[in-house]
Amino acid sequence: MNIDKVNLTNQKIVYPTDFGSSDSYLPINTKKEIEDNYINEEKVPEEGQKKKWLVILYSAGDNNLASFLHEDINELESVGSDENTHIVTIADQGKQWDAAFKGAKVFYLKKDNDMSKINSPLLKNLGQVNTADPKFMASSIAEIIKKFPAEHIAIIIGDHGSGWEGAIEDEGNNKFMSLPEIREALEEIYQKTGKRIDVLAFDACLMAMAEVGYELKNAVKYLVASEETEGGSGYNYNIIFSKAIKDAVSKIQQAALFKVNVDPEEFAKIIVESAKEYSNDIQTISAVDLDKVNDLVSKLNEFAKLILSSPKQDIQKLKEKIRQTQSFSIGSFRDLYHFAKLIYEDNSISQDLRNKAKEIMDALNKYIVNEFSNDKYKNAYGVSIELPSYGNVDSKYKNTQFAKDTSWDEMLEKLNKT
Repeated sequence: MNIDKVNLTNQKIVYPTDFGSSDSYLPINTKKEIEDNYINEEKVPEEGQKKKWLVILYSAGDNNLASFLHEDINELESVGSDENTHIVTIADQGKQWDAAFKGAKVFYLKKDNDMSKINSPLLKNLGQVNTADPKFMASSIAEIIKKFPAEHIAIIIGDHGSGWEGAIEDEGNNKFMSLPEIREALEEIYQKTGKRIDVLAFDACLMAMAEVGYELKNAVKYLVASEETEGGSGYNYNIIFSKAIKDAVSKIQQAALFKVNVDPEEFAKIIVESAKEYSNDIQTISAVDLDKVNDLVSKLNEFAKLILSSPKQDIQKLKEKIRQTQSFSIGSFRDLYHFAKLIYEDNSISQDLRNKAKEIMDALNKYIVNEFSNDKYKNAYGVSIELPSYGNVDSKYKNTQFAKDTSWDEMLEKLNKT
């Protein structure tokens, strides 16, 4: 789900109005005592066994997505761990009225076809926690990585997302994790474990942004995310992405049984391919190689600096191109390749700018390893960027590493003033 505005000063989330009536947002349960049948912790024999893959679902459901995220867990449980794959979930349900259990718990997912409840072993009762706290996220994930060793690590983050503004809402603690805080959490995991995350998949809306990839590059190898809201524009969430993840995990398990090695890039590509089967709901998705993001950002910075010294006639043409560029549910999030392509193909724009636009396109072709968009988003190529057609960018944008390291935000200010 996208979040239109996030005020990180008081951590209060303001939801967009295009998702229907306010009664679709479910309140925290403050009256009904939630029954909790998950109380007996156990140690599983798989602990300490090194496998090919460790898949961790970080399910932050202390919000109006509690029931959906519980279904996500059941989807992964229908595949379950096997001799080559550990599947573990950190699942928070908080005190939501429709919660499946109290607070947060850690489950080791074993194959089970009962979609009504989780039947896998309970590893740990965490109680009431703040899943939007980067320290909690880092420590809980690092603990799992140490207990369930694997050659490769994939983390799926399931919750609300809002591009460069961040992801992961904990309603009980009135907290939303900013993008810099997500970076802090993931880099702390790297420091604690010595392992960079091989694949990070956002089961959250609008996270396939250049700013997100650049922020997380030191802790993550491959990023899988959507440019648009999941479930399509105007929908807050559905469980379809978890079905794609389930299918992808099943494929790598089958490959391992036949002694076929699936490396991180291939797994990221498989997730995108699996998502294609649900194109009515997952309308855009891409996998990117974060080892290539520095080159892309270097080209974006050169382009931004050139615009800062460009004549007014070029600026006016660029503003026209911005308005023509593919946009998403948050209107200032626009497809980067489409923007560069529109500039490159316009002979009336100065050759220097067109050349820089072509360099951005070339860098994106190396950065994106797989992508898909349905017919509704023919001009979505896999990576979006902050590119408003009018008005100033939110001041919190300057907190992103991308804004700190480039002249992109200064370029946007010049475009707005011209």
